[in-house]
Amino acid sequence: MRNTKGSRLISVFGTRYRWRAQGGDESIYVGIWPENGVGGYIGGRFGYHNTWLPGGEGVLKSAARDHIIVTNRLVRRIIEHAISKHGYDPDVKSKQLDLKALDDVIKWDDAIRGFHLHD
Repeated sequence: MRNTKGSRLISVFGTRYRWRAQGGDESIYVGIWPENGVGGYIGGRFGYHNTWLPGGEGVLKSAARDHIIVTNRLVRRIIEHAISKHGYDPDVKSKQLDLKALDDVIKWDDAIRGFHLHD
């Protein structure tokens, strides 16, 4: 059984999944697994997609912490993509499904963003 500490729940097509998102140096990593413990783990990552602001003298400055926030809406899209495009079945024992970079295959432009500018 996978560790559920810090994970969130979502139900998609009648199956309950657990998921967790964690920021790294370059990406936000997302892990999803069916609560039944049968189906394989689904993994992938998003870029932060920070907004860049003018910092003076032709330099751009990242508006840190205005990156996308992974929510149930994005996780649902990842699960639906895994099922429709990769034949994922949460009721069949399988290896991990590594979807790699999700930015070009999952709609994220309507994602919630965290806003906090700092110097």
